[in-house]
Amino acid sequence: MFILDELKRRNVLRVAAAYVALSWLIIQVIETLFPLFGFSDAAARVVVLILVIGFIPAMIFAWVFELTPEGLKRDTEVDRTTTVSKRTTRRLDGLIILSLVLALGYFAFDKFVLTPQKQAQDLATATEEARREGRTQARVESYGDKSIAVLPFVNMSSDPEQESFGDGIAEELLNRLAHIPQLRVISRSSAFSFKGTDIDIPTIARKLNVAHILEGSVRWSGDKIRITAQLIEAASDTHLWSETFDRPFVDIFAIQDEVAAEVVRQLRITLLDDSSRTARVNPHAYALYLQARQIQLMQREDENPKAVALLERALEISPDYIDALVLQYSFQDDGPQAEETLDRILTLDPDNPQIKSGMALDRWAQHDDLAGAARLLEEAADTDPYDPIVLFGSAVFAERIGKIDLAVRLGEYIAARDPLFFWAQLNLAQQFLKAGRIEDALRQFETAISINENAGAVRWKYGLAMLMAGNPEDALAEFEREEGTSYRLHGLALAYHDLGKDEESAAALRELTELERKLAESRKRHSGWPYGLARAHAWIGNADEAFRHLEATAEHTPGHLGGLATHPLFQKLHEDPRWLPFLSSIGQTPERVAAFKFNVEPPE
Repeated sequence: MFILDELKRRNVLRVAAAYVALSWLIIQVIETLFPLFGFSDAAARVVVLILVIGFIPAMIFAWVFELTPEGLKRDTEVDRTTTVSKRTTRRLDGLIILSLVLALGYFAFDKFVLTPQKQAQDLATATEEARREGRTQARVESYGDKSIAVLPFVNMSSDPEQESFGDGIAEELLNRLAHIPQLRVISRSSAFSFKGTDIDIPTIARKLNVAHILEGSVRWSGDKIRITAQLIEAASDTHLWSETFDRPFVDIFAIQDEVAAEVVRQLRITLLDDSSRTARVNPHAYALYLQARQIQLMQREDENPKAVALLERALEISPDYIDALVLQYSFQDDGPQAEETLDRILTLDPDNPQIKSGMALDRWAQHDDLAGAARLLEEAADTDPYDPIVLFGSAVFAERIGKIDLAVRLGEYIAARDPLFFWAQLNLAQQFLKAGRIEDALRQFETAISINENAGAVRWKYGLAMLMAGNPEDALAEFEREEGTSYRLHGLALAYHDLGKDEESAAALRELTELERKLAESRKRHSGWPYGLARAHAWIGNADEAFRHLEATAEHTPGHLGGLATHPLFQKLHEDPRWLPFLSSIGQTPERVAAFKFNVEPPE
């Protein structure tokens, strides 16, 4: 009891009560204010830790000293019977009461004002997220159990060169099935990402969100070919159907039609009509084409001459083989030979969707002919609304001309159809960012990084999303992980600026400017980084420098200015009187974007 009486006499308990009340109030205030000023949770934890550590010294101070009108005195020097001591006690009581009143007032303010606002914001965010996820899930669920992924067919022959044939068989079947409107078919890049792995069928189906898996094998024996195909119900990992086809090699296309038709029948969908059957070519030319196609898909640039030679042999056998001509054109540089190949393709197949898509990008990038590019993409989509190359190009084009909502719709469709295709997921993240859907963008960047965390500039792009979300510390960490020097310096300049580290920001920007100058000198032309410098200066607030670099970009590399009006790093220039005139000079005024017609929508 002596210790308790002494704590009361020396006002230690009153100081403790006042300290706890004030500390609680301070913590509540920083939880509200720190996020508004860009401070992370780490900063709030530091404040709490300081308050906790400070409690013991405060108690020792209260035990040893007494506050009097003459200043601080040791407790042993103060007469507790005087009115001075009693006045100090009353002041402490008043401080405790005031702290409790403020705490109670803040509690009421938080409960009846701040909390309802936060709940409303959280509800709006959750509603938007649910709407987006619900739309994607509804698209998936609308197919019911009519969804499938086609895995690469295993090469059972002793010759490893025949591996490309197994892949080709699977790809042809996938393309045939993808044209059935009632069937959801996962694209090649996602389905083939499991090639050579030991992942079981149910896990693959779960990752791809499909109900069925089609797998098989190919075995050669002289001029005979044996193809075994199996349709598996993923949920139960049971075989719904399995069949082996022994045919002469010349009947390879008939086998593809038989397998596709049987899969459709097993999924209880109306059979394909004759108009969508596989086009017949010489099977030997087809085998050569598949080998060349495999080299292209594996991105073996050192083997490109081999692929070109294979295609030349295929075209010697079948001079009008459209797929081989299109693939040959993709290997050719601009010049008379490429023009000759293109003319031949357009003569044989003037509506070829992939060629029209490529021509559209050329019209846009090389000639700034947006209307011509839009028309070609629309024609390509009319010919084949399911072609992934056409849809992907249309999404990128829609983003670059400022039609962000359309770009998002196309991007969501492509990402749902190709869930493991890195570039589809990354482009959708960028489209969310331009649409102002920051939380969606952050989640989508995380999805893309989970597929390929080492892709060029992905850390820089993810850092930009964090910067837009008001998290410069996290953005800085991502920028520091970026391997591309220009992108890393660009990001550091932005993040240091937002963190209030102006000297570090200026140093990074100077280094970036010097790097761009050296690149321009080494290439004897402008690199793409005047536009990068314009972005950096725009975000930092150097409007004059930003416009100077934008004008340089418009003069030397105008292709980089696509989608300028919606790029989030330029938002601080929107109120500058030079902004709209500059947009007008490059044809990107809001009025022109709104009036521009581009009608490629994702398939229903």
